[in-house]
Amino acid sequence: MRNLLLLLVTLTLVGTARAQSDTLALDPLQFVNVQILGDVDGNGNRLHSVYSVEPGQFYAFDGRLDLTFPVEIVGPDTDWIRDQVNPPVVVNTPGQQGEARQFFEIQAGGSLVLKNLLISGIVSTGETVGNFVTNTGGTKYMAKNVAFANWQNFAMQNQAKGIDITVTDCVFINGVRTLNSQWGGFPLRMDVAGENVTIENNTVVNSGRLLTNSGPFFNATIHELHNSYLNSTKAGQEQRAKEMIQANNIYHNFDFIGRKYTDNTYDSHWTTWNHYFEASDSLDKISLYLGQNLFYREPELLEWFSTQADTILPGLLWEHAAVDSFVINDPEYTIGTNYSGFDPQFTVHPGNTEAIVNYVSGTWLTPTEPWSDWRIESPITFDENQFPVLSWPPDFDLSYTNAFLQTAGTDGLPVGDLNWFPSAKADYLANRDAHIAALRDSILNAVGVYVPGSPTPMITPESVSVEEGGETPNGFALGQNFPNPFNPTTNISFVIPQAMNVRLSIYNVLGQRVATLINDEARVAGEHTIQWNGRDDVGNIAASGLYIYRIEAGDFRQARKMLFLK
Repeated sequence: MRNLLLLLVTLTLVGTARAQSDTLALDPLQFVNVQILGDVDGNGNRLHSVYSVEPGQFYAFDGRLDLTFPVEIVGPDTDWIRDQVNPPVVVNTPGQQGEARQFFEIQAGGSLVLKNLLISGIVSTGETVGNFVTNTGGTKYMAKNVAFANWQNFAMQNQAKGIDITVTDCVFINGVRTLNSQWGGFPLRMDVAGENVTIENNTVVNSGRLLTNSGPFFNATIHELHNSYLNSTKAGQEQRAKEMIQANNIYHNFDFIGRKYTDNTYDSHWTTWNHYFEASDSLDKISLYLGQNLFYREPELLEWFSTQADTILPGLLWEHAAVDSFVINDPEYTIGTNYSGFDPQFTVHPGNTEAIVNYVSGTWLTPTEPWSDWRIESPITFDENQFPVLSWPPDFDLSYTNAFLQTAGTDGLPVGDLNWFPSAKADYLANRDAHIAALRDSILNAVGVYVPGSPTPMITPESVSVEEGGETPNGFALGQNFPNPFNPTTNISFVIPQAMNVRLSIYNVLGQRVATLINDEARVAGEHTIQWNGRDDVGNIAASGLYIYRIEAGDFRQARKMLFLK
């Protein structure tokens, strides 16, 4: 027995040592790439795959790290990176010509995981990195709770199939090409789509286009959910994926350089491109749901566009007839109902709208003009000794007060990055699988969808009233249901000033019509009350959750929200 106990203790200690030995604490006084490349035994075997970094420390590269082996660089798992005061910081040193160099290239056999740190692409000469990460043959790239600041081309660029890409809980700041070209600054460019791509709960402030160029390959599953994108020069989301879900995102001041009349369609629209689609390809390769996203441009930008009506137009959401042909021919290619015109009313705005207007009215229209810098303050600067200085957290807070948008997601949660709403994020994570299953279902069953040839399907403040109580000036009114929340019945009242046909419908947050209480029926003038018993049109009890009831009477349109709790 004694020998057995000694053996067990010995095995436990050896196992613990092995677990601990897989992580190496990086030395901030040595270059990161040198430490990782040199982390081998006498036979050239890798000693570690995980490298830890500490808060309040700067870690520098002096050249690109080519990865033919797995690497994780991980800071402590504490707060969201936006809220940390002294996160670990990774920087680069300038090359021989003063240039900023790429940090990582993932090659065959390699993978990269970055967690809980800030990485900046500006160097002491003032130059800015092109890419942080390029994949040419690896199997995995993950960025979780990472802040990326200052790049010109692509924070991450994928050039090979077979990789899984996950970007969650990240903050991107100043992806801006400091030239007259508008095409740089993407958070993620996929010249080839990966296998599984998840872009979720990220905030991007200042960028070029967003998820762009998956090439003529229908092999990817791409989910872009609950992201907040502020100030993107161009809007093109060029994706060709076997399944793509884009829902619950905020696109704020999207495509702010607009569309010049002299430019081609490549420079004009927001949604997916399909030029690489061949007629011989089966349309059932494509499943798309695009819905419940907010598209908003600030009044200052719209006012500028109004002065340029003969020269330039705001970017459009849907592309040319190729989208119509896809919607007509593929029942799984669904463009759902989205939101437009709702001001989120951010708690602390980034504050560079005036600089953006100066850019589009100067540099963009007249490329010979000096470049107008529309970036916000960089988190990293350099002192007189060329040492990096951190200014963090950034001076913006994208939580918002717009009550309608706070429950406007397909999941009844706020649209945009849920890191700004911690309790909502906890709810989302606890029910994530169910939320995504509902979105997959909406590919086939969404009701509030784009109809080919029609105007874009937008819910606007004018079409959905969220005002409390009161009769409208023209004598129409839609009352708040009572009781609310309810189980299983509730009463809905409305007022019409004259006899007319009325339609009263119930929708879920995916825009799917659940029940029709009044179907274009003649009603006399006055107040009416209708009861809903919580059942859909075929008699099934509806699921618990947020619902929208909407009246249509003549030219009057109004909607309110209600909560069904079983």
